[in-house]
Amino acid sequence: MNEQSRFKREIGIIPGVAWVFAVVFFVIAQVCLLGLLPHYEKDIPPMPFMVLISIFGGIVIGIIVLMIGYVNADSKRRGMNSLLWTLLVIFVPKALGFIFYFLLRKPLVIPCPNCSTPVGADFRFCPKCGYAVTPMCVHCGKSIQRDYVVCPYCGKPVTPHAPSTTAPIPPTIPPLGT
Repeated sequence: MNEQSRFKREIGIIPGVAWVFAVVFFVIAQVCLLGLLPHYEKDIPPMPFMVLISIFGGIVIGIIVLMIGYVNADSKRRGMNSLLWTLLVIFVPKALGFIFYFLLRKPLVIPCPNCSTPVGADFRFCPKCGYAVTPMCVHCGKSIQRDYVVCPYCGKPVTPHAPSTTAPIPPTIPPLGT
């Protein structure tokens, strides 16, 4: 059930414009293959096969349009250049653009619990407020979860109330001209 709800959430990010374009392209495929093609081409398969071909072709075109819409919306929520990735997916042939996107996409950005600034999944501290997004063991420096009592890497007890808003101290820079 959790996978189905996750799938529904992922489908839910596809913009409404992409759904409209998918339906329009499906209808265009039906009109072209069932309405126009029999008038211009004499050597076509029987009509029942043409109906199946047009429905299948329209569904494939609609799915491609929806996937383009998904890449556009997903790249925005991951903090990537959505225009670049959308154009790459559209113009790189043989679905290589989709494959490149899914191989190279960044992890989802998460909001900082302290100031709600989007923070990369690999960040340890929020760049705006200095909040320790991923707390670290004071003994070995590895990332740990907030509810740990003992560090799983060094085995030493984790301090129960470690300051969570401490940021690294920036080095002092002497003024210019001295």
